[in-house]
Amino acid sequence: MTEEILKVSDLRLNFYTYEGVVQALDGVFLNLRKGETLGIVGETGCGKSVTGLSILNLVPPPGRIEGGQVVLERKGREVELLTEKEVFLRRVRGRDISMVFQDPRSALDPVYTAGDQIVEVLLHHRTKELIQETIERLDKQDEGVRKETEGVKKIESEKQAKSGKKVKREKPGFLHNFYKNTLQALLKNPRSLRLKIMRRIPILNGYRRLVKKEAKNEAVEILRIMRIPDPERVVGMYPHELSGGMAQRVVIAMALACDPDILIADEPTTNLDVTVQLQILQLIKELKERFSSSIIYITHDMGVVAEMCDRVAVMYAGSVVELAEVGEVFKEPLHPYTRALLESIPRPGLPFKSIEGIVPSLINPPKGCRFNDRCPYAMEVCHTVKPKSVEVKKNHFVECFLHE
Repeated sequence: MTEEILKVSDLRLNFYTYEGVVQALDGVFLNLRKGETLGIVGETGCGKSVTGLSILNLVPPPGRIEGGQVVLERKGREVELLTEKEVFLRRVRGRDISMVFQDPRSALDPVYTAGDQIVEVLLHHRTKELIQETIERLDKQDEGVRKETEGVKKIESEKQAKSGKKVKREKPGFLHNFYKNTLQALLKNPRSLRLKIMRRIPILNGYRRLVKKEAKNEAVEILRIMRIPDPERVVGMYPHELSGGMAQRVVIAMALACDPDILIADEPTTNLDVTVQLQILQLIKELKERFSSSIIYITHDMGVVAEMCDRVAVMYAGSVVELAEVGEVFKEPLHPYTRALLESIPRPGLPFKSIEGIVPSLINPPKGCRFNDRCPYAMEVCHTVKPKSVEVKKNHFVECFLHE
Protein backbone atom coordinates (compact mmCIF):
# COMPACT_ATOMS: atom_id res chain seq x y z
CA MET A 1 0.00 0.00 0.00
CA THR A 2 2.66 2.54 -1.02
CA GLU A 3 1.35 3.66 -4.41
CA GLU A 4 -0.49 6.97 -4.16
CA ILE A 5 -3.82 7.26 -5.96
CA LEU A 6 -4.70 10.75 -4.67
CA LYS A 7 -2.58 13.62 -3.41
CA VAL A 8 -3.90 16.86 -1.89
CA SER A 9 -1.39 19.63 -1.25
CA ASP A 10 -1.72 23.17 0.16
CA LEU A 11 -5.51 23.17 -0.32
CA ARG A 12 -7.05 26.53 0.63
CA LEU A 13 -10.78 27.28 0.76
CA ASN A 14 -12.66 30.43 1.78
CA PHE A 15 -16.36 31.14 2.28
CA TYR A 16 -17.32 34.73 1.48
CA THR A 17 -20.18 35.65 3.85
CA TYR A 18 -21.80 38.89 5.01
CA GLU A 19 -20.01 38.57 8.34
CA GLY A 20 -16.61 38.19 6.71
CA VAL A 21 -14.32 35.72 4.96
CA VAL A 22 -14.37 32.27 6.58
CA GLN A 23 -10.91 30.71 6.09
CA ALA A 24 -12.23 27.14 6.15
CA LEU A 25 -9.14 25.32 4.85
CA ASP A 26 -5.64 26.62 5.47
CA GLY A 27 -3.12 24.60 3.45
CA VAL A 28 -4.52 21.06 3.86
CA PHE A 29 -2.26 18.22 2.78
CA LEU A 30 -3.31 14.55 2.38
CA ASN A 31 -2.30 11.52 0.40
CA LEU A 32 -4.31 8.35 -0.23
CA ARG A 33 -2.70 5.05 -1.15
CA LYS A 34 -4.26 2.31 -3.23
CA GLY A 35 -6.29 -0.14 -1.18
CA GLU A 36 -6.14 1.74 2.13
CA THR A 37 -8.69 3.48 4.36
CA LEU A 38 -7.63 6.97 5.40
CA GLY A 39 -9.51 8.49 8.31
CA ILE A 40 -10.07 12.24 8.70
CA VAL A 41 -10.96 13.08 12.29
CA GLY A 42 -11.52 16.25 14.26
CA GLU A 43 -14.06 18.44 16.05
CA THR A 44 -17.18 19.78 14.37
CA GLY A 45 -16.31 22.67 12.06
CA CYS A 46 -12.67 21.70 11.57
CA GLY A 47 -13.09 21.32 7.78
CA LYS A 48 -13.49 17.56 7.36
CA SER A 49 -16.56 17.60 5.11
CA VAL A 50 -15.46 20.55 2.96
CA THR A 51 -12.16 18.77 2.38
CA GLY A 52 -14.12 15.88 0.87
CA LEU A 53 -16.21 18.25 -1.24
CA SER A 54 -13.09 20.15 -2.37
CA ILE A 55 -11.52 16.93 -3.66
CA LEU A 56 -14.52 16.58 -5.99
CA ASN A 57 -14.55 20.34 -6.69
CA LEU A 58 -18.13 20.46 -5.38
CA VAL A 59 -17.83 23.29 -2.88
CA PRO A 60 -21.21 25.09 -2.64
CA PRO A 61 -21.37 28.89 -2.90
CA PRO A 62 -20.31 31.19 -1.31
CA GLY A 63 -17.30 28.88 -0.98
CA ARG A 64 -14.34 29.22 -3.32
CA ILE A 65 -11.14 27.20 -3.60
CA GLU A 66 -8.32 29.74 -3.49
CA GLY A 67 -5.31 27.51 -4.05
CA GLY A 68 -3.67 24.13 -3.83
CA GLN A 69 -3.69 20.94 -5.87
CA VAL A 70 -5.77 17.77 -5.97
CA VAL A 71 -3.91 15.24 -8.11
CA LEU A 72 -5.69 11.99 -9.07
CA GLU A 73 -4.05 9.01 -10.73
CA ARG A 74 -6.50 8.15 -13.52
CA LYS A 75 -5.87 5.52 -16.19
CA GLY A 76 -2.14 5.56 -15.65
CA ARG A 77 -1.69 9.35 -15.69
CA GLU A 78 -1.93 12.13 -13.13
CA VAL A 79 -4.83 14.60 -13.42
CA GLU A 80 -5.07 17.91 -11.55
CA LEU A 81 -8.78 18.08 -10.73
CA LEU A 82 -8.97 21.73 -9.65
CA THR A 83 -7.92 22.95 -13.11
CA GLU A 84 -10.17 20.61 -15.13
CA LYS A 85 -13.40 21.71 -16.81
CA GLU A 86 -16.83 20.72 -15.47
CA VAL A 87 -17.46 18.32 -18.39
CA PHE A 88 -14.42 16.26 -17.41
CA LEU A 89 -15.23 16.42 -13.69
CA ARG A 90 -18.69 14.97 -14.33
CA ARG A 91 -17.01 11.90 -15.79
CA VAL A 92 -14.75 11.61 -12.74
CA ARG A 93 -17.48 12.06 -10.11
CA GLY A 94 -19.21 8.74 -9.57
CA ARG A 95 -16.88 6.81 -11.86
CA ASP A 96 -13.43 7.43 -10.36
CA ILE A 97 -14.39 9.12 -7.06
CA SER A 98 -17.73 8.74 -5.29
CA MET A 99 -19.03 10.27 -2.09
CA VAL A 100 -21.44 8.99 0.55
CA PHE A 101 -22.98 12.09 2.07
CA GLN A 102 -23.68 12.62 5.76
CA ASP A 103 -27.47 12.72 5.60
CA PRO A 104 -29.02 10.14 3.24
CA ARG A 105 -32.39 11.95 3.31
CA SER A 106 -30.87 15.07 1.76
CA ALA A 107 -28.77 13.03 -0.69
CA LEU A 108 -31.83 11.25 -2.16
CA ASP A 109 -34.38 13.01 -4.37
CA PRO A 110 -37.84 12.58 -2.75
CA VAL A 111 -39.74 12.46 -6.07
CA TYR A 112 -37.79 9.54 -7.59
CA THR A 113 -37.67 5.92 -6.48
CA ALA A 114 -34.51 4.38 -5.08
CA GLY A 115 -34.16 2.28 -8.25
CA ASP A 116 -34.50 5.29 -10.56
CA GLN A 117 -31.71 7.12 -8.75
CA ILE A 118 -29.32 4.17 -8.99
CA VAL A 119 -30.28 3.67 -12.64
CA GLU A 120 -29.49 7.33 -13.36
CA VAL A 121 -25.94 6.83 -12.08
CA LEU A 122 -25.51 3.67 -14.15
CA LEU A 123 -26.82 5.27 -17.34
CA HIS A 124 -24.56 8.30 -16.90
CA HIS A 125 -21.30 6.39 -16.37
CA ARG A 126 -21.78 2.88 -17.73
CA THR A 127 -23.87 3.33 -20.87
CA LYS A 128 -21.55 1.34 -23.14
CA GLU A 129 -21.36 -1.57 -20.71
CA LEU A 130 -25.16 -1.62 -20.35
CA ILE A 131 -25.64 -1.55 -24.13
CA GLN A 132 -23.23 -4.45 -24.51
CA GLU A 133 -25.03 -6.42 -21.79
CA THR A 134 -28.39 -5.67 -23.47
CA ILE A 135 -27.07 -6.97 -26.82
CA GLU A 136 -25.80 -10.12 -25.12
CA ARG A 137 -29.20 -10.63 -23.49
CA LEU A 138 -30.93 -10.23 -26.87
CA ASP A 139 -28.47 -12.72 -28.39
CA LYS A 140 -29.34 -15.23 -25.67
CA GLN A 141 -33.04 -14.67 -26.37
CA ASP A 142 -32.41 -15.24 -30.08
CA GLU A 143 -30.49 -18.41 -29.32
CA GLY A 144 -33.29 -19.65 -27.06
CA VAL A 145 -35.91 -18.85 -29.71
CA ARG A 146 -33.78 -20.55 -32.37
CA LYS A 147 -33.48 -23.76 -30.36
CA GLU A 148 -37.17 -23.69 -29.52
CA THR A 149 -38.04 -23.05 -33.18
CA GLU A 150 -35.84 -25.93 -34.31
CA GLY A 151 -37.64 -28.22 -31.88
CA VAL A 152 -41.04 -27.02 -33.09
CA LYS A 153 -39.97 -27.39 -36.73
CA LYS A 154 -38.93 -30.95 -36.12
CA ILE A 155 -42.30 -31.78 -34.59
CA GLU A 156 -44.16 -29.87 -37.33
CA SER A 157 -42.11 -31.61 -40.03
CA GLU A 158 -43.19 -34.95 -38.66
CA LYS A 159 -46.81 -33.72 -38.65
CA GLN A 160 -46.39 -32.39 -42.20
CA ALA A 161 -45.02 -35.71 -43.37
CA LYS A 162 -48.11 -37.41 -42.00
CA SER A 163 -50.74 -34.81 -43.04
CA GLY A 164 -49.12 -33.44 -46.21
CA LYS A 165 -49.89 -29.78 -45.17
CA LYS A 166 -47.26 -27.02 -45.44
CA VAL A 167 -46.06 -25.55 -42.14
CA LYS A 168 -45.90 -21.69 -41.88
CA ARG A 169 -42.51 -20.53 -40.51
CA GLU A 170 -42.37 -17.81 -37.86
CA LYS A 171 -39.93 -14.96 -38.58
CA PRO A 172 -38.20 -12.89 -35.88
CA GLY A 173 -40.05 -9.70 -34.93
CA PHE A 174 -39.08 -6.59 -36.86
CA LEU A 175 -38.70 -4.37 -33.78
CA HIS A 176 -36.59 -6.98 -32.00
CA ASN A 177 -34.02 -7.03 -34.82
CA PHE A 178 -34.31 -3.27 -35.30
CA TYR A 179 -33.52 -2.53 -31.64
CA LYS A 180 -30.62 -4.97 -31.69
CA ASN A 181 -29.11 -3.37 -34.80
CA THR A 182 -29.64 0.09 -33.31
CA LEU A 183 -27.80 -0.87 -30.12
CA GLN A 184 -24.89 -2.22 -32.16
CA ALA A 185 -24.82 1.07 -34.11
CA LEU A 186 -24.81 2.97 -30.80
CA LEU A 187 -21.61 1.22 -29.74
CA LYS A 188 -19.88 2.22 -32.97
CA ASN A 189 -21.13 5.83 -33.28
CA PRO A 190 -23.44 7.11 -30.52
CA ARG A 191 -23.57 10.62 -32.06
CA SER A 192 -24.76 9.68 -35.54
CA LEU A 193 -27.52 11.77 -37.16
CA ARG A 194 -29.67 8.68 -37.66
CA LEU A 195 -29.75 7.97 -33.92
CA LYS A 196 -30.54 11.61 -33.11
CA ILE A 197 -33.57 11.43 -35.39
CA MET A 198 -34.68 8.06 -33.99
CA ARG A 199 -34.65 9.39 -30.42
CA ARG A 200 -37.51 11.73 -31.37
CA ILE A 201 -39.74 8.92 -32.70
CA PRO A 202 -41.39 7.01 -29.77
CA ILE A 203 -41.79 3.66 -31.53
CA LEU A 204 -38.19 3.67 -32.74
CA ASN A 205 -36.47 4.69 -29.49
CA GLY A 206 -37.73 1.64 -27.62
CA TYR A 207 -34.14 0.40 -27.51
CA ARG A 208 -33.62 2.90 -24.69
CA ARG A 209 -36.22 1.07 -22.61
CA LEU A 210 -34.24 -2.15 -23.09
CA VAL A 211 -31.06 -0.50 -21.81
CA LYS A 212 -32.93 1.01 -18.87
CA LYS A 213 -34.38 -2.40 -18.05
CA GLU A 214 -30.85 -3.81 -17.98
CA ALA A 215 -29.78 -0.95 -15.69
CA LYS A 216 -32.71 -1.71 -13.36
CA ASN A 217 -31.62 -5.35 -13.15
CA GLU A 218 -28.14 -4.09 -12.19
CA ALA A 219 -29.70 -1.84 -9.53
CA VAL A 220 -31.52 -4.81 -8.01
CA GLU A 221 -28.26 -6.78 -7.92
CA ILE A 222 -26.40 -3.89 -6.27
CA LEU A 223 -29.09 -3.59 -3.58
CA ARG A 224 -28.78 -7.32 -2.98
CA ILE A 225 -25.04 -6.84 -2.43
CA MET A 226 -25.96 -4.12 0.10
CA ARG A 227 -27.89 -6.83 2.00
CA ILE A 228 -31.23 -5.10 1.52
CA PRO A 229 -34.04 -7.65 1.89
CA ASP A 230 -36.40 -8.00 -1.09
CA PRO A 231 -34.43 -5.66 -3.40
CA GLU A 232 -36.99 -6.16 -6.22
CA ARG A 233 -39.52 -4.32 -4.05
CA VAL A 234 -37.11 -1.70 -2.67
CA VAL A 235 -36.13 -0.42 -6.15
CA GLY A 236 -39.71 0.82 -6.51
CA MET A 237 -39.83 2.54 -3.11
CA TYR A 238 -39.48 6.29 -2.52
CA PRO A 239 -36.98 7.70 0.04
CA HIS A 240 -39.71 8.50 2.60
CA GLU A 241 -40.69 4.81 2.60
CA LEU A 242 -37.18 3.72 3.62
CA SER A 243 -35.78 3.44 7.14
CA GLY A 244 -32.61 5.36 8.00
CA GLY A 245 -30.40 2.30 7.58
CA MET A 246 -31.99 1.33 4.27
CA ALA A 247 -31.70 4.90 2.93
CA GLN A 248 -28.00 4.92 3.83
CA ARG A 249 -27.51 1.59 2.04
CA VAL A 250 -29.20 3.02 -1.07
CA VAL A 251 -26.82 6.01 -0.98
CA ILE A 252 -23.85 3.65 -0.64
CA ALA A 253 -25.25 1.59 -3.55
CA MET A 254 -25.37 4.75 -5.70
CA ALA A 255 -21.77 5.57 -4.75
CA LEU A 256 -20.47 2.07 -5.55
CA ALA A 257 -22.64 1.43 -8.62
CA CYS A 258 -19.79 2.22 -11.02
CA ASP A 259 -17.02 0.55 -9.00
CA PRO A 260 -15.05 3.77 -8.20
CA ASP A 261 -11.37 3.75 -7.27
CA ILE A 262 -11.99 6.12 -4.34
CA LEU A 263 -14.95 6.32 -1.97
CA ILE A 264 -15.32 9.35 0.31
CA ALA A 265 -17.58 8.43 3.24
CA ASP A 266 -18.69 11.54 5.14
CA GLU A 267 -19.87 10.30 8.55
CA PRO A 268 -22.15 7.66 6.97
CA THR A 269 -23.45 6.42 10.35
CA THR A 270 -24.67 9.79 11.69
CA ASN A 271 -28.21 9.70 13.17
CA LEU A 272 -28.35 5.89 13.04
CA ASP A 273 -28.81 3.68 16.09
CA VAL A 274 -25.83 1.70 17.39
CA THR A 275 -26.79 -1.66 15.87
CA VAL A 276 -27.37 -0.16 12.41
CA GLN A 277 -24.09 1.79 12.71
CA LEU A 278 -22.25 -1.47 13.26
CA GLN A 279 -23.94 -3.05 10.24
CA ILE A 280 -23.03 -0.09 7.99
CA LEU A 281 -19.40 -0.08 9.17
CA GLN A 282 -19.09 -3.82 8.61
CA LEU A 283 -20.72 -3.45 5.18
CA ILE A 284 -18.25 -0.72 4.15
CA LYS A 285 -15.30 -2.92 5.17
CA GLU A 286 -16.66 -5.84 3.15
CA LEU A 287 -17.43 -3.67 0.12
CA LYS A 288 -13.93 -2.23 0.21
CA GLU A 289 -12.52 -5.73 -0.25
CA ARG A 290 -15.12 -6.68 -2.86
CA PHE A 291 -14.69 -3.56 -5.05
CA SER A 292 -10.97 -2.98 -4.26
CA SER A 293 -11.66 0.67 -3.46
CA SER A 294 -9.60 3.13 -1.46
CA ILE A 295 -11.63 4.94 1.20
CA ILE A 296 -11.46 8.36 2.83
CA TYR A 297 -13.53 7.97 6.00
CA ILE A 298 -14.61 11.26 7.63
CA THR A 299 -15.66 11.01 11.28
CA HIS A 300 -15.32 12.61 14.72
CA ASP A 301 -15.24 9.22 16.50
CA MET A 302 -11.76 7.95 17.36
CA GLY A 303 -13.21 4.52 18.11
CA VAL A 304 -14.43 4.22 14.51
CA VAL A 305 -11.00 5.37 13.30
CA ALA A 306 -9.31 2.61 15.31
CA GLU A 307 -11.70 0.00 13.87
CA MET A 308 -11.88 1.12 10.24
CA CYS A 309 -8.73 2.98 9.18
CA ASP A 310 -5.14 2.20 8.22
CA ARG A 311 -3.95 5.80 8.58
CA VAL A 312 -5.51 8.91 10.11
CA ALA A 313 -5.31 12.64 9.45
CA VAL A 314 -6.16 14.75 12.50
CA MET A 315 -7.68 18.12 11.53
CA TYR A 316 -8.03 21.26 13.58
CA ALA A 317 -9.48 24.59 12.36
CA GLY A 318 -8.83 23.90 8.69
CA SER A 319 -5.37 22.30 8.96
CA VAL A 320 -4.10 18.73 9.12
CA VAL A 321 -2.04 18.86 12.31
CA GLU A 322 -0.98 15.20 12.32
CA LEU A 323 -0.92 12.39 9.75
CA ALA A 324 0.29 8.88 10.54
CA GLU A 325 -0.55 5.20 10.82
CA VAL A 326 -3.49 4.59 13.16
CA GLY A 327 -1.47 2.49 15.61
CA GLU A 328 1.24 5.15 15.74
CA VAL A 329 -1.24 7.92 16.54
CA PHE A 330 -2.85 5.96 19.37
CA LYS A 331 0.49 4.74 20.72
CA GLU A 332 2.50 7.95 20.47
CA PRO A 333 0.50 11.06 19.46
CA LEU A 334 2.86 13.97 18.78
CA HIS A 335 0.62 17.01 18.36
CA PRO A 336 -0.86 18.50 21.56
CA TYR A 337 -4.32 18.57 19.95
CA THR A 338 -4.15 14.86 19.08
CA ARG A 339 -3.17 14.07 22.66
CA ALA A 340 -6.01 16.20 24.03
CA LEU A 341 -8.46 14.53 21.62
CA LEU A 342 -7.46 11.05 22.81
CA GLU A 343 -7.54 12.10 26.48
CA SER A 344 -11.10 13.41 26.07
CA ILE A 345 -12.41 9.91 25.20
CA PRO A 346 -14.56 8.77 28.17
CA ARG A 347 -13.04 5.87 30.11
CA PRO A 348 -14.76 3.82 32.84
CA GLY A 349 -13.53 4.68 36.33
CA LEU A 350 -11.67 7.83 35.25
CA PRO A 351 -12.87 11.44 35.48
CA PHE A 352 -14.05 13.01 32.23
CA LYS A 353 -11.47 15.33 30.69
CA SER A 354 -12.34 17.85 27.98
CA ILE A 355 -10.21 20.11 25.79
CA GLU A 356 -10.03 23.54 27.40
CA GLY A 357 -11.20 26.57 25.42
CA ILE A 358 -13.37 26.68 22.29
CA VAL A 359 -12.82 26.21 18.58
CA PRO A 360 -11.69 29.58 17.16
CA SER A 361 -13.77 31.58 14.70
CA LEU A 362 -12.43 31.01 11.20
CA ILE A 363 -13.51 34.51 10.17
CA ASN A 364 -10.75 35.86 12.38
CA PRO A 365 -8.57 32.83 13.25
CA PRO A 366 -5.54 33.09 15.57
CA LYS A 367 -2.28 34.06 13.88
CA GLY A 368 0.41 31.42 13.68
CA CYS A 369 -0.73 28.00 14.91
CA ARG A 370 -4.52 28.01 15.16
CA PHE A 371 -4.36 25.81 18.29
CA ASN A 372 -2.15 28.26 20.21
CA ASP A 373 -4.90 29.68 22.49
CA ARG A 374 -5.83 26.18 23.72
CA CYS A 375 -2.37 24.59 23.78
CA PRO A 376 -0.60 24.13 27.15
CA TYR A 377 2.78 24.07 25.34
CA ALA A 378 2.32 27.26 23.28
CA MET A 379 5.50 29.31 22.76
CA GLU A 380 5.99 32.83 21.48
CA VAL A 381 6.65 31.63 17.93
CA CYS A 382 3.31 29.76 17.93
CA HIS A 383 1.46 33.10 18.02
CA THR A 384 3.20 34.58 14.99
CA VAL A 385 4.28 31.83 12.58
CA LYS A 386 2.26 28.94 11.16
CA PRO A 387 4.24 25.69 11.64
CA LYS A 388 5.12 23.60 8.61
CA SER A 389 4.40 19.90 8.31
CA VAL A 390 7.50 17.89 9.17
CA GLU A 391 8.15 14.14 9.00
CA VAL A 392 9.24 13.34 12.56
CA LYS A 393 9.29 9.59 11.94
CA LYS A 394 8.81 7.54 8.80
CA ASN A 395 5.33 8.40 7.43
CA HIS A 396 4.50 10.34 10.62
CA PHE A 397 3.88 14.02 9.85
CA VAL A 398 3.04 16.75 12.34
CA GLU A 399 2.55 20.55 12.28
CA CYS A 400 4.07 21.72 15.55
CA PHE A 401 7.12 23.71 16.63
CA LEU A 402 7.73 21.20 19.42
CA HIS A 403 8.99 18.78 16.77
CA GLU A 404 10.69 21.04 14.23
